Amino acid sequence: MNKKMDIKAILGKSQRLWILVAVMLVLTVLQPGVFLTAANMKSILLSISVYGIMVCGTIFPILLGGIDLSVGAVAAAAGAFAVTWIVDHDFTNGAVIVGVLGGLLLGAVVGLIHGIIVTRFAVPPFLITLATQNIVYGVAQLLTENNVIACMKPESFAFLGGGRLIGIPFSIWIMLFMAIISYIILGRTVFGRNVYAVGGNAEACRLSGVRSRMVIITSYVASGLTAALSGIVLASMNRQAIAKAAQGYDNYVLTALVVGGASLMGGEGSIQGAVWGAFLVGVISNGLRLVGVASDYHGIVKCIVIVAAVALDAHVRFKKSGLQKSSSLFKKKAKA
Repeated sequence: MNKKMDIKAILGKSQRLWILVAVMLVLTVLQPGVFLTAANMKSILLSISVYGIMVCGTIFPILLGGIDLSVGAVAAAAGAFAVTWIVDHDFTNGAVIVGVLGGLLLGAVVGLIHGIIVTRFAVPPFLITLATQNIVYGVAQLLTENNVIACMKPESFAFLGGGRLIGIPFSIWIMLFMAIISYIILGRTVFGRNVYAVGGNAEACRLSGVRSRMVIITSYVASGLTAALSGIVLASMNRQAIAKAAQGYDNYVLTALVVGGASLMGGEGSIQGAVWGAFLVGVISNGLRLVGVASDYHGIVKCIVIVAAVALDAHVRFKKSGLQKSSSLFKKKAKA
């Protein structure tokens, strides 16, 4: 009996790993000699690096029970600011530094606005971030004047998204670095513990002396910063700025977080799970392309994955609560 319980516990803890193995096994069978290769794995990591960077900051509002739907817009605006500044200042290395810092500042300011409005005016995060999504896209359009702005130099800017370090694309290193930073903050600092606590019960934290408002504001600033960084990396990859460059990336981020075990109710999730979720989304997208599924259907598959993950999260939370399911409504009506 104990052995059965131990096996069940081991399988439960490694559930995510088994899901990934199963998906990769299916794709390997469908595309032998193509999917499971070093080149394809590197391609997957490169494809997820942009929204993988976003995930490392957007996880903070999610852990609070909030959400940030503006990450794609912030990425587009930050990338547009960096590129337009570099182009307007003759492609100098100094212009790259100012452009990158300015783009990051833009993301931080948007995050700060979100945090202040959520905490001071009690506006639901969904509404305020959805509204600012359109506003920030408008800012990106103003910066680019609705044109494609090419930025083929200098090399210092191109290296962010197109350079390699030890044979690995630099954008992957940035994603790993940001993941490590998030892991340390969430798992090794007082602030990280407060994020989980506020997400679990904000009122209890306030009564306990935790500065809940500051935790929420800082979390949204972190989300804005990583979104801006990812947008700058994306602009460097493409060597250009487009107002709608990162449109739809908020869906990728949300899918990665939910599939990775982060609860939309707050208080539960980890950066390890989020990065795993991003990788799984990348594997699925890559597999769909290799199998020949039209890109029009990719969004449908990802939405199905989100719904399934949220349903599973609700089911697991209910089981952990120890509550018993009530009889069906129809039975109650019949008895009445």
